Amino acid sequence: MKRSLCGLALLLAATLQPILAGSSITIYSDGFGLISEERELQLKKGRQDWIFDGVSRQIEPASVLFHCDGVRLLEQNFEYDLVDEETLLRRYLGMEIDVQLKEGEWLRGTLLSGGLGLILQTEQGVTSLRPDALVAVRYPKLPDGLRLKPALRWELEAQAAGARKATISYLSGGLNWNAEYVCLLDEDDNSMEMTSWVNLSNQTGLTWEDAGLQLVAGSVHRVQAPQNYLAKAPRMAMAMEADAAGGFQEESFFEYHIYTLERPATIKDRQDKQVALFDPKRVTLAKRYLADGNRGQDVQVELEFVNSKEKGPGLPLPEGTVRLYKLDSRGRKQMVGEDRIRHTPVDENVKLTAGKAFDLVAERKVLDEKHSGRSVEREVELTLKNRKAKESVTITVREPMWGDWTILQSDFKGEKTDANTYELLVPLKAGETRTVRYRVRHNS
Repeated sequence: MKRSLCGLALLLAATLQPILAGSSITIYSDGFGLISEERELQLKKGRQDWIFDGVSRQIEPASVLFHCDGVRLLEQNFEYDLVDEETLLRRYLGMEIDVQLKEGEWLRGTLLSGGLGLILQTEQGVTSLRPDALVAVRYPKLPDGLRLKPALRWELEAQAAGARKATISYLSGGLNWNAEYVCLLDEDDNSMEMTSWVNLSNQTGLTWEDAGLQLVAGSVHRVQAPQNYLAKAPRMAMAMEADAAGGFQEESFFEYHIYTLERPATIKDRQDKQVALFDPKRVTLAKRYLADGNRGQDVQVELEFVNSKEKGPGLPLPEGTVRLYKLDSRGRKQMVGEDRIRHTPVDENVKLTAGKAFDLVAERKVLDEKHSGRSVEREVELTLKNRKAKESVTITVREPMWGDWTILQSDFKGEKTDANTYELLVPLKAGETRTVRYRVRHNS
């Protein structure tokens, strides 16, 4: 159903979308941002109203920080009743509107309901119109108080008339960033080249040109989730844009890490934007195969590295997705795995699960179980199979334990890695099958 006046208003709203220059934006990895900008205010002496438009549609009004020499902010109202189809119908309940039917006829009546269809009180009686019966709705005028874009209405008190520079900062939802890592493994899986991107998402209704950009990695405590005043605003498809030039400078900040882009950035509304976080780094890897007793017959492929300056990359790594690629025999890149990492400081270990090993199998059976009071003895058999034609492997077997446990007998020397885990390293030649048995006592 087309609505002529409503459609025109929404088109005007899109056309009049604010494009802000000279602003600075700090985006937090928790899904919000801090927006700061300077504006020149032409003021008269004394009390006056001022409309501060061009604000985020997901602003947190109570977070506004206003500073202007010689000017006091006495009162603030966030006006977000925007022109859209639902609002117009709500405002015209009990008032006359004109409706065009599919046949081209115009029908006038008092709007009684504006839900899935329209209910009008006409001269002929009460008329219910389905959405598919309507072509357009015509309203006499735009209701008072509706806006094409959200704004703050301030009551200011100025000591003197004239131009004043004001600094305005506020928190807003609709801004987010996350790290994306792209890694190319070498032929022997002993190292990889790691490239990192920052993915920025902007759903604020604002576009910034030549803005200062900073990113904060870490979890900032918030008292409660911010209220989204404009949750009903339409979501549009996001464009994708890659920015090849990097230039982020990293530093410790409070208990977090902050990344500052050393050049201005343009951040468009309803857009995903990628910016290089750091130049490609060579990373030394350790590859292992893991058979976890909680995962059935699957043998997981894990890649591990130390985030150090010696083994790479040696930088604070923000939380994000890691995608692993490798060249096949024809020199074509193939994806071999994907995992997520948490915020990782320098000199900490990183473990990546690439996937399940196709040619390795781990089978687990409980052969015997005896109960005596609060004690349980179990005999467990592990059958490990290496179906690779040429490659020898070592499988790390991770067995879950409970209570106060003791290994009574084992074919291989294992290790108690923590209170609930027993690990064994089992080497297998190409094509080999090995059976490992161990006996354990659990005291509860």
